[in-house]
Amino acid sequence: MKKALLVLLSVAIVGYLAWRWFAPTAAAPTPVQRSNPKPTAAARSTRTKQVAQQGVAKPTPARPAAPQRRLAPEGTFFLLQRASLPIDSGVIGFAPGTKVTMVEQGDSASTVTDGQYQFTVQSSQLTNDLDLAASVAKADYTTQAQITELTAKWAQEYSQQQRDAFIASEKGKAQKKTRPRATPRATPKH
Repeated sequence: MKKALLVLLSVAIVGYLAWRWFAPTAAAPTPVQRSNPKPTAAARSTRTKQVAQQGVAKPTPARPAAPQRRLAPEGTFFLLQRASLPIDSGVIGFAPGTKVTMVEQGDSASTVTDGQYQFTVQSSQLTNDLDLAASVAKADYTTQAQITELTAKWAQEYSQQQRDAFIASEKGKAQKKTRPRATPRATPKH
């Protein structure tokens, strides 16, 4: 029973440490800048020849349109980092990408609710960008899956080590039982 508790406790500790090690840190997303270089004279000449051969010129877009940001409805936000709320019976965790509703907005901190619990987070840790929220949630899910796999692997290795140690111990006990006992030496009488 003690060994099972020890295994469970060690798996929990290793899982927590792995989560802290692999948990993504919030970094501001950097927008991708795309350059649209002007075509060279040779490219323009080739294009002109192609159009002349086809007989009909096709309109080309001046610049590709920048992708439009998809925003959540007014008052709806998503967490960019993990948040926690201490309660009487422990701590409740909120994963990155969790949908929350704004209750009160401040300069540095905002009060939000997930529909059940109300808590305060840094305003910089909230976004209303749906794509950014989805990517943060996906990254967190991937990280948690990796941690789960790693923890399961460590638990399996630990169990195998325990089995091997037990088998070796049992073999040692069996060998001690089967060894012939040495006959006691006769002591000389004086």
